[in-house]
Amino acid sequence: METIATFFVYLLYVYFGAGFLFALLFLVKGMEKVDASVKGSSWGFRLLMFSGATAFWPLLLQKWRQRNKK
Repeated sequence: METIATFFVYLLYVYFGAGFLFALLFLVKGMEKVDASVKGSSWGFRLLMFSGATAFWPLLLQKWRQRNKK
């Protein structure tokens, strides 16, 4: 049972590690492509969006990829 719990903890580390890296890139380059209204927003606003981008990175990645196809 402990092995299963350890596996899920490591899985969460990988998920949020990937989310952290994605959020850094997304806040610098991708945020304006997904939502044009954030163009020219402050770094304080982007810092507030960092935790959400880290947690919801698969959804935001999908939206970003859809916008790049257009």
